[in-house]
Amino acid sequence: MWIPKLYCLLIGYGFGNFVTAYVVSQWRTGKSPRNLGSGNPGTANIGAVLGKKFGILTLCGDLLKTIIAVYICQLLFPELGKLASLYAGIGTTLGHNYPVWQKFHGGKGVAVSAILLVMYNWQWGLICLLIALAVMLITQNLTLPGIVILLSFTIVSFLKFGTETGIGFAVLTLLSIISFRRDLIAIVHGKAKKVDWLQKIRRKK
Repeated sequence: MWIPKLYCLLIGYGFGNFVTAYVVSQWRTGKSPRNLGSGNPGTANIGAVLGKKFGILTLCGDLLKTIIAVYICQLLFPELGKLASLYAGIGTTLGHNYPVWQKFHGGKGVAVSAILLVMYNWQWGLICLLIALAVMLITQNLTLPGIVILLSFTIVSFLKFGTETGIGFAVLTLLSIISFRRDLIAIVHGKAKKVDWLQKIRRKK
């Protein structure tokens, strides 16, 4: 059974290498997203620099590549069941975070991981998304929600979906922590940026 799982990882990694932020950034500015804003090739940075429309476009691209990779693996390896989704998602996250064509410097994989857990189990996925949203509103921090959503789903996975699934999402949680390591250090030292989303919503109203 490890051969089909390896294929799922490789298929996912291939799709993950399509980091949408690079395509959007080159299209609009002729520059790498690493030369724009925070330098992160992700939705938040593209949206902040180029506007919401292009941030949403980046998000949709990252979600779509994950969905396609998962469905291809489900079709090719039905004997794996839900594990086909898991290994495809892990591969896609690895490809997104460490794209070979960018010398393994990619994004942080929040959108990729988030859509994966919703596809794996939409009920628990939405619950974990709401937990992450609550953390974001309470802490006014953009780093913690991306880790919390995976950590909470990891706990659910060990309790509900079995050890292998739990380990798989634990790996994704670890990848998220590694990606956000500088932001976590900033939080520890009290230098992290805070965004009062509730105040922003009130201002818009």
